[in-house]
Amino acid sequence: MLCFFLSGCSYQVLHFPDKNLSSYSSSHARESSLPFSGYHRVSSGDTLYSIAFRYGLDYRALAKANNISAPYVIYPNQKIHLREAKSLAATQAQATPKVNAKSSQVVAKSASSTAGKGASPAATKNTTLVTKDIKWAWPVEGEVKRGFSNAGVSSKGIDIKAQKGVLVKAAADGIVVYAGSGLIGYGNLVIVKHDDVYLSAYAYNERIIVKEKQSVRVGDSLAVIGGKGADRPLLHFEVRRDGQPIDPLDVLPKN
Repeated sequence: MLCFFLSGCSYQVLHFPDKNLSSYSSSHARESSLPFSGYHRVSSGDTLYSIAFRYGLDYRALAKANNISAPYVIYPNQKIHLREAKSLAATQAQATPKVNAKSSQVVAKSASSTAGKGASPAATKNTTLVTKDIKWAWPVEGEVKRGFSNAGVSSKGIDIKAQKGVLVKAAADGIVVYAGSGLIGYGNLVIVKHDDVYLSAYAYNERIIVKEKQSVRVGDSLAVIGGKGADRPLLHFEVRRDGQPIDPLDVLPKN
């Protein structure tokens, strides 16, 4: 019986090679450009979420453009139309009122002031994009070595230098919608869906310890930290809002 994702019901723990391969160290996590054909041919291990993530698309627009209903089952060799999804997302974005950053800031500040002493520190002046339903936490403790940029093929997230062997934690409650190594430039990757709007991604892991469709709570372990080339141990962390990368520092608690 076909499972929810193409990777199937079985799960295999993934490992990086011990050697620091030069081709790996020279690559950075990045979105792929839409292919000339305008579609993506589904491969084993793909999920609708991983395809949307690869091309910087909203998974909801991708599903709608391809007439795929929840729970978003896809099949090997299926054509997933990307150009139509991008056009649909652009049309929807134009029709959706833009969120005022200042008012969002007020909401976050208000939530922080009424939560009490035991409240999560996520609602701070830096969390202008955080919603009242999501409490964010750092996936690992460490120093940000590479910041966010939304220009060209620059980093779509942040690189965090941490301690060897530490566990990568879920930054918020959610469900694992991808766990594998099929996205070029991301190594062993975990993607967590937090709600209909937000996804987070954890790349360059040495070993993945969760399965697709697994529910996780903030602070639950997802993987063992890995790295890229000589940059070890290091976590590449991304947050996507409606399929688009945002600066994770805008939602993470201020250190």
